[in-house]
Amino acid sequence: MLLDRVRDALWGTPTLLLLLGFGLYFTLRLGLWKPAKLAYAFKHTFFAGGKKAQGNNLSSFSALATALGGTVGVGSISGVALAISVGGAGSIFWMWVCSVLGLGLKYAEVALCHARRKSTKRGFTGGAMYCLQDLGYRRLAVLFALFCVASAVAGGSVVQAGAVAYVLSPKISSVAVRGALIWSITLIIICGGRKRIAKVNEAVLPIVSALFVLSTVYIIGANAKMLPSAFGQIFGEAFGFKQAAGGIGGATMMRVGCVRGSFSHEAGMGSSPISYAAATENDSHIQGLWGVTEVFVDSFVVSTLTALALLCTKAARPEEMFYALFGNTGTAIYGVALGFFAFAAIISWCFYGEEALAFLMPDGKRCFAVFRIFVAFGAAMGAVLSESAAFAAADIWGVLMMFINLFLLYKTRSDIIAMAKQKRG
Repeated sequence: MLLDRVRDALWGTPTLLLLLGFGLYFTLRLGLWKPAKLAYAFKHTFFAGGKKAQGNNLSSFSALATALGGTVGVGSISGVALAISVGGAGSIFWMWVCSVLGLGLKYAEVALCHARRKSTKRGFTGGAMYCLQDLGYRRLAVLFALFCVASAVAGGSVVQAGAVAYVLSPKISSVAVRGALIWSITLIIICGGRKRIAKVNEAVLPIVSALFVLSTVYIIGANAKMLPSAFGQIFGEAFGFKQAAGGIGGATMMRVGCVRGSFSHEAGMGSSPISYAAATENDSHIQGLWGVTEVFVDSFVVSTLTALALLCTKAARPEEMFYALFGNTGTAIYGVALGFFAFAAIISWCFYGEEALAFLMPDGKRCFAVFRIFVAFGAAMGAVLSESAAFAAADIWGVLMMFINLFLLYKTRSDIIAMAKQKRG
């Protein structure tokens, strides 16, 4: 398939080495691989509460919820199942490696974009496009914004909506009806703009995340005797002690794990810094720590629990492990959780795309309405496209954004490290 070939070419070995190299640099320089540093980040985020919303700006928690809306969800659930099926259990190890290195990347991009954000009539706004423009790279700034808009319309939203359509298929057989339902719900939410998107995510994500985490913990506990075997599969296949099913090689495991990990936590892509830039928080270092917390929750809580539950139950898809333990109730729990996660991601990506569109056309208010219609239409297409095609498209737009964002981080690496050193406690 053409999309798969393009994705595989863009996500080749050079790209993986580039991403891992940047992640290694920032994670080591910032010391975020140390447990004490992670504890420090949690202390100043979850346990501090953050600043409240003011005007059209978001609270620290709303910014986190919006960012998590774009990361926790289908990429952390269906994406993990896809990684195991394509790359074997060993791909989960490489997802962990990519996520550890993503801690430094996420801090770097969030702190930078927050520090260089702009105050506009819409409230605080920022992102890689504004930073690049300030550095004199106007063309790259425009290109990044265009890729972000395209990703909102034809990338992440399609993947998320496809998962919703799959869950709805047993109840609603008509593809057209499923697509129309997804289109309607998406449009109702996103027409409220950034404040409604943030409020929906802030209200929904904590509850749904807790429900999903508790359910997967229960599934793992019920199959606790399989836990050593699950870890054995992950590490055994990752280091080549045995081949993954179907003869999957180490290079494929590494690529699949890193691609799925990057799609899940989006560190280095430059997407979630757009939401953090809209927060009322004045300290860019603290805002960067919220980004670190985001990666940890997404990768080492939701994604990891999903992977372990799948391996412990030998299920090919998440809904199978829920059904095996809870029956029809489990299927309903999974459907509700995935539906909320997916819609949270769709509206979060609408937030990113709309902010990118505002950069391209600061006075184009009418364009926002058209853009929202296209986002809803893109979501409806998720009911039609295959899961493989949807993930491939999202991966392509994501890596194109990432190339430009990594260039920005390279040009500003000294400023980012200096900012972190000034705030060390």
